[in-house]
Amino acid sequence: MGLSSAPASMQLLMDKVLKGLTFRSCLCYLDDILIVSETFEDHIGDLNEVFNRLATAGLKLGPKKCSFAQSSCVFLGHLISKDGIQPPADRVSAVLDMPSPTSVKDLRRAIGLFNWFRKYIQNFSAEVDPMTKLLKKSVKFKWGIEQEQAFKKVKTLLANSPVLAFPKYDLPFYLAVDTSCKGIGYMLYQQHPNG
Repeated sequence: MGLSSAPASMQLLMDKVLKGLTFRSCLCYLDDILIVSETFEDHIGDLNEVFNRLATAGLKLGPKKCSFAQSSCVFLGHLISKDGIQPPADRVSAVLDMPSPTSVKDLRRAIGLFNWFRKYIQNFSAEVDPMTKLLKKSVKFKWGIEQEQAFKKVKTLLANSPVLAFPKYDLPFYLAVDTSCKGIGYMLYQQHPNG
């Protein structure tokens, strides 16, 4: 059994090793490193820089766990490409194949899975509200039409979710806010010329 501080210690080590590179040419979460470059030539240089830092620190890479010069990749459970960030197809398929909950335990599992993708679903809290009502201790679990409709709608919204595009700093930013008895929401967005 490992120490509970091991992940924090690992992150501190990686932050120290990659200092000056993070958010310039790479992102790092524990032992997952994503190297992002504008061109293939830049990518080779960025790879060399990261490799040198890791070697100097005495850290090694597992070749079978590495992918190089990819136009897209799954990083921390999200598909990242030049177009932006979106849920990976296999994760979406898992959600679409999920049966309707038949117990509070099933419902908690379903909402937990939906919650992982909440950033892709506009008005997420309002969409899952008919289901979360059943999680109150004072409410008996009874899966009805309202919950089934909400369950199917959230699955459909995830299947049709837009790509979260990277910001374009030459375009204006807009802030939308909304409140209701059921929740609050906000969204920072841009209008991109091509959608």
